[in-house]
Amino acid sequence: MKKINRYAIQCAVFASLVVLTGCNDDDSVPVNNNQEEAESYSYLRVYHASPDAPAVNVLLNGEVALAGVDYAQSSGAIQVMSGNHTVQIDALLADGSSLTVLEATELTLSQDTEYNVVAIGKAALLGSGEVNAFGSQIVGRNALQPEGARIQVMHASPDAPEVDVYITAPGADLSSAMPFADNVSYTMATAAVEVDAGDYQIRITSPTDPSAVFFDSGTVNLPGGADWFAAAITNTGVGESPVDVLVDTGSTSLVVKDVNTGVALRVIHTISDAPGVDVWVNGIAPAADSPLYDLPYQGSTEYLGLATGEYSFTVSVNGSDPVVVVEALALSGELMAAQAYSALAIGHLGDSTDNDKLLLVVDENTRRIATEAKLRVIHASTLAGNVDIYLSADTTISDDDIQLADIPYEADTGPLSLMAGMAYVIVTATGDTAPAIGPVALPLAAGSLTTLVALNDPNSASGVSVISLDNE
Repeated sequence: MKKINRYAIQCAVFASLVVLTGCNDDDSVPVNNNQEEAESYSYLRVYHASPDAPAVNVLLNGEVALAGVDYAQSSGAIQVMSGNHTVQIDALLADGSSLTVLEATELTLSQDTEYNVVAIGKAALLGSGEVNAFGSQIVGRNALQPEGARIQVMHASPDAPEVDVYITAPGADLSSAMPFADNVSYTMATAAVEVDAGDYQIRITSPTDPSAVFFDSGTVNLPGGADWFAAAITNTGVGESPVDVLVDTGSTSLVVKDVNTGVALRVIHTISDAPGVDVWVNGIAPAADSPLYDLPYQGSTEYLGLATGEYSFTVSVNGSDPVVVVEALALSGELMAAQAYSALAIGHLGDSTDNDKLLLVVDENTRRIATEAKLRVIHASTLAGNVDIYLSADTTISDDDIQLADIPYEADTGPLSLMAGMAYVIVTATGDTAPAIGPVALPLAAGSLTTLVALNDPNSASGVSVISLDNE
């Protein structure tokens, strides 16, 4: 049996990550290689700001200095001896292997200088010549300990327009405020500015209208001695803001979300013997034009934006008068900020078994990656029992297939990272090799997200089938 085809990744995914010689924006002190002189140091900070690139290992002088650096992560300040060094970058692929995308390359680091190395752009566009294609930017600055605090901001989102950046006292009126930096376009960095420690509010706005706020940090504390480099990166998750802000403090990294970021919820109807249903939110019936009105069997909504907080959900039979509420499908709980959720009405109303519920699962790691496909499977069939799921390169089961073993009712695999290519899905009862479902051809495209839901299906010979929710 052949293995699932590997995606032919461009071998230069991170080939331009580090080309440091001559990239310092500040005056630098020449390196003195005389061993009798006092040792001198330089500093590196590495940022993963490419929204569709895989995680990487960074090797310095042949040793792994940073392992598994993923999107929206940074390294903190790494102290190294000034002078010549080699750097190598290995991309981490979905099949567990790694691919050297930057062979060991010599670089020169100047004394008392910090190099902020930011991987930006889209890996899927690498080699296209487009301005948003994957590349790198190196922002050099003097290494120092600020008396108050120091902050510098970079526009690192290929999907965001030119902007103004405001860093003000919390709640300041932007109509009379001076921007921290104006007309900042993609790949540009502001000056590194020393400010007093204290509470600030970071807002990113239209250059022509400060009331058009693309990003609002809310109140952020900038402590004494802080030396922040903040990159505005593409928001690949929940919320309407086009960007998040990745902050490297020198010792750690954090992601600041827009203060108005809520949650995202989609609803799926998988109960084969239930009619169309209405989903009530906090005791309020959906309007007739709502996607939560008259949701049919095998129907699903798009992700719907909601505010963070406590919610109660009730499911009723559409068109019933008086309203017939399916008590077993009631659900209450807290929806957490910046999370995406799927709520599945699962079960079988006519079997007199306590298997009906509104199942809430968290959709984690929904970022699209150019070098892999992501697949998740949710078991919502009361008839199937525990199952084994095979992902095969052809239509038969063999030892080299990817196997998800003994998956119970209500289980959610979470997003699985897979190499792109054609796969066949085969579902069997646990421990059996006779297919209950499939083989079903499933093209796994690079950069795709696919959710499969196993559910009862009276129109299927086995009584069970699978639907696909494509997160396009």
